[in-house]
Amino acid sequence: MRFTSKQTTIALITQLIIFIGQSGCANESTNPKSESVLKQQPEMPAIQTPASPPLANLSRDDLLDLAFQISTSIPIEPFASDRARMQALVSQACIKNGSLIQAIQYASRIEGWRQGELFALIGQQYATANETQRARDFAARAMEVATNEIDWRRERIVIETAKIYLQLGDSGKASALVEGVTQAELGKLETARTAIVLQSQLDNQADMFDKALATKNFDLVRGAIEGYLVWLDRVSEDEIRTTRALKVIDDALPGLPVDLQVKYGIDFADHLHKNLKRDLAILKLDKATEIFSATTFLPEDVAPLGAMIARARIRMGDEKSARLFLQRFYSEHSTRREGIVNLRRATSLRALAEGFCELGDRDDAIACYTWALEEGTINPNARPRAEDLGATCISMAECGVSLTPELKHQIDTIRSSLTYPW
Repeated sequence: MRFTSKQTTIALITQLIIFIGQSGCANESTNPKSESVLKQQPEMPAIQTPASPPLANLSRDDLLDLAFQISTSIPIEPFASDRARMQALVSQACIKNGSLIQAIQYASRIEGWRQGELFALIGQQYATANETQRARDFAARAMEVATNEIDWRRERIVIETAKIYLQLGDSGKASALVEGVTQAELGKLETARTAIVLQSQLDNQADMFDKALATKNFDLVRGAIEGYLVWLDRVSEDEIRTTRALKVIDDALPGLPVDLQVKYGIDFADHLHKNLKRDLAILKLDKATEIFSATTFLPEDVAPLGAMIARARIRMGDEKSARLFLQRFYSEHSTRREGIVNLRRATSLRALAEGFCELGDRDDAIACYTWALEEGTINPNARPRAEDLGATCISMAECGVSLTPELKHQIDTIRSSLTYPW
């Protein structure tokens, strides 16, 4: 078989418990290790104290509900795809948050192929929790949507549904379901399969990944790298197999675009760190950082990629360098922003805010979110403003941010401005 994957899929297969509220921003205290430096930045936008009470204090679920309401305000015509994409992001955040009932409610209101994919993702969570009948029910609901879809849209639903059956131990059903799916999509299923096959079958999986790498096909190479990262988790105590995985991944990464070299380099480091190979993990992260620093990226990609590196540094225990990284990109945003199209500017600030949340630097995270909300209001059309506002609400919900009165006022004001022209 040959493979591809455009996202890391294995987390939904191996996750046994959904962790909620992992961010350090959920309470009102600031991090005692570091005073905020961002609030002192001269380019930080000023926020006016509201004259009247804005939104009520919003919980995490409330923020996600608000994000769904915002996404649903986008007109179906001519923006059906944009509307469904934003609604799906909210439902996915609910799944990540462990709020499956809320995720189901939202998914049921989405039109098109994304509803089927969401039903499959929800089914995977029930399979993880050993709620077999519920998992099968959602597999059936997903495939009901798939019957009305064609091409890649149908295949995305089918692949995610097949993962449910893998989790339930019905490998035959999973294989039958994906029969006829393009070979480039099968890597997602094989990556998932690698996490659960018997030890005696692991070498066969690696051999398949090697064949995919040999094709030099972009999608197949990506799928094989992701498969090998999962394979590495399974063989981390076997020195010979670990050496094989390390060499294969090291040899494969230089053939990818530079941004993917950085992203997979971070994933590589995370897998090694998870398997108690900290020194080697830091070396791989250093390599990814070196590639990032030596490359001139588009202005809109610099802060998001840099924030990914910073958050990996946090996971490795190097909070000091992570904080310096994030503070640097925040201070540079005022000059870099002119090179970023206005509907992409808030993305950088959300990425930085999430990094500060992981550090527990609440004031700095709030500073980034405040600026992100302002940057998201620049476009004259309501649709991109709605997308930015919804994305920021999702980000704050995932980080467990308790809103300040100023943030609540900003959100309320922006939401009330979402009117024609869209």
